[in-house]
Amino acid sequence: MDEDALFELVNRAVMEAKSLIETEGGFTPFALKLHDTGTIAHLERDANDDHDLEYETLVDLLKTQTVETDDIAALAIATRVRIPEAYTAQTESGIRIHLEERNKRGETLGARFLYVPYQLYKNSTTDEMTLHLYTPIPVAFPPEVFV
Repeated sequence: MDEDALFELVNRAVMEAKSLIETEGGFTPFALKLHDTGTIAHLERDANDDHDLEYETLVDLLKTQTVETDDIAALAIATRVRIPEAYTAQTESGIRIHLEERNKRGETLGARFLYVPYQLYKNSTTDEMTLHLYTPIPVAFPPEVFV
């Protein structure tokens, strides 16, 4: 897998989550897919689906898509979390990126959570919100989507 393309997938997920927290105060979970062509796309929702998708629903939808098509090289699911105390972080607020790659299917620890701790600051004169990101904390686990 092209490491630059994988980095871009993770970076886009983190930066989109960061932007949504700064402008909207939060976000609902979302997923990005890296295709074999190198393009990155959002997981498309059903036109009849008028509610926000939960994390578990995104995992299920991606499982279905990876079975139906073999052009998804990697995926990233972003959600806001409280970082577990076991992972020493600067703050308990975090963005969690669930990252999986097709070529790591079948590996015992082929998937990763990247916990990105953050601190939200408000500018007292402009009321503008700024998010400071800290160093991500990687945690490996068995793949859930590419099985």
